[in-house]
Amino acid sequence: MENQPKGFENYPAWIVIVMNLVTFISYGIGAYILFRLGVAWGFLYVLYILYVESTIYREGCKYCYYYGKVCAWGRGKIAALFIKKGDPKVFCERKVTFVKLLPQLLGMVFPLIGGIILLCLSFSWLIVGLMIIPWLIWFLVYPITFGKLACPNCKQGSICCPANDFFSGKTKRK
Repeated sequence: MENQPKGFENYPAWIVIVMNLVTFISYGIGAYILFRLGVAWGFLYVLYILYVESTIYREGCKYCYYYGKVCAWGRGKIAALFIKKGDPKVFCERKVTFVKLLPQLLGMVFPLIGGIILLCLSFSWLIVGLMIIPWLIWFLVYPITFGKLACPNCKQGSICCPANDFFSGKTKRK
């Protein structure tokens, strides 16, 4: 027990709700914008987001301390239903780079491009506002939710966290 990592064994439901709500607001806005551009674009975006989320489960959750447990997003419990547990050492060996984060960033860029096209076709303050909100979430809300709710209470983070190393500048940003 003396070498137990610090943090929640299972995150409280309210944190899981907040973390997912913030994420799904961003995805929902992106889907709305791209569905306004066309049903096919909206469906392609939803499929893309599902792909991006599935890579998180396949490349992160299966190796994480929270596999089979409730992490800040509840993904550990979900991962255990669909993905075989991997070697936890792999989590620490991974490197987070800008290139690896690009698919998540594109999840915000695609709606921005779609919004610009919509604005060229017919200007709308609603679309302007919706284009801005995901970026505000990324740069203003995520640092608060990650910095106050998720990361300080994460047992995996007290073991090792490649994402934390990347964002704190300990890893080279390629």
